[in-house]
Amino acid sequence: MSGLAGAFGGRPTRREPVDVPEPRKPDRQLDQLIAVRTHRISTFERARLRARQTWRLERAGLRRAAQDWRDAVEQAKECWEEARAEFFAMRSTSGEFRRGKAVYERMKRDAAELQSMAVQAVDPCRDARRAFFTARDQLREAQRQQEKLSILRDQIKLANQQPEA
Repeated sequence: MSGLAGAFGGRPTRREPVDVPEPRKPDRQLDQLIAVRTHRISTFERARLRARQTWRLERAGLRRAAQDWRDAVEQAKECWEEARAEFFAMRSTSGEFRRGKAVYERMKRDAAELQSMAVQAVDPCRDARRAFFTARDQLREAQRQQEKLSILRDQIKLANQQPEA
């Protein structure tokens, strides 16, 4: 016999099943999305670091090219001033002066080539800069989205933990 009423001679009582809500399975989609976004952020960070390194190398190459050009111009100017000073001080012949002038002209051509190389190095440097700032902006946007998703997840967890009124 089941129940107390049946024990004292009355009709046995039927127990009503207690309604216990089954625990809901937590929704993991948001956590999975956050994990995917975290992976994406690390990919963007690597891309930004590569872009920054490339930009730094391009800038260093541009600085070297510009400095080589400046040095060549200065060297040509010094060579010419020295040849002129020697000639006007009557310490060199007109043949030596013409040789000095020919050297100066050759140095000017070399300096012009170096200037051309420096100008050609500008575009890759600009492209690398553009790529870096694009990668940086992508990373920042992904981090903002990640932060929003984390706040949303925290709010949902907080709402699920509060007892219903």
